[in-house]
Amino acid sequence: MVSSDYRVTQHTMARRTTSNMQRTLSQLQEVQNQISSNKRITKASDDPVGTASALRLRSDVERSDQIDRNLGDAQAWLNTADDTLGAVVSQIHRVRDLAIQSQNGSIAQTEREAIATELDKIREGLIGLANTQYSGRSIFAGTANTAAYDSSGNFLGTSNAVQRTVAPGVRVQINVTGDDVFGPGGNDLFANITALATAVRAGVSNGTDAALVAVDARTTIVQARLAEIGARTRRVETMKERNDTGVISLKQELSAVEDLDLPKALIEAQLRQVAYQAALQTTAKVIQPSLVDFLR
Repeated sequence: MVSSDYRVTQHTMARRTTSNMQRTLSQLQEVQNQISSNKRITKASDDPVGTASALRLRSDVERSDQIDRNLGDAQAWLNTADDTLGAVVSQIHRVRDLAIQSQNGSIAQTEREAIATELDKIREGLIGLANTQYSGRSIFAGTANTAAYDSSGNFLGTSNAVQRTVAPGVRVQINVTGDDVFGPGGNDLFANITALATAVRAGVSNGTDAALVAVDARTTIVQARLAEIGARTRRVETMKERNDTGVISLKQELSAVEDLDLPKALIEAQLRQVAYQAALQTTAKVIQPSLVDFLR
């Protein structure tokens, strides 16, 4: 008959006790790692479902962060264009004032020359405004990587749109091109001002009138483009606010999935510490000196 009694040796007790103590120590170390990293999930095996959710949320956050950068870039570009076109309109108004002033029949030729010279300077300033850059790119040159205009007022850019992705599958044009704002070559704002200055110098009133009509027509177009820029800026600002709110929500979801409940973890760490200390004390009592130890 097989005996139901099993002999438990000192070695078996020591091995089992040591194994249990190591398991308790491992659990304590795991809680301490979570506390030090402030993360509930430190490896995929901690929570496979939570890990999958965290990866998806992180991908969404990264995409939203990239869109936020695109929106910020679009907003800065549009603000630069808005400021520039506002300055252009102010300069055109000065051109009109000078044109009307030149039509006074009592002014001398020297005064006409002074007005024409100021018109020339305004034209140079407008070419400078037309070459305004943002982040190293001319905002009126389209997709061309050059200045929009040369010193003579010739358009060097393209009529292509510059766009930014501001939402998944949504792109917004952030530029207006020089030939659209200032007019086609030969009949652009710069040529109109040159014609105006020439008429002022010559004292030809009908030439001044014709040039002024052309300048007024171009002013209307510039103001219309300025309004378009304003509308796009508002749209981008609204989308940026919405995207910022979405990013906050995603980060809150991510935090709920992988971040640690610190008060709960601290209590658990204390419990694990107590369990480990108890295991140490128990092990010290179980692993007593054997007869061999005394015979050494």
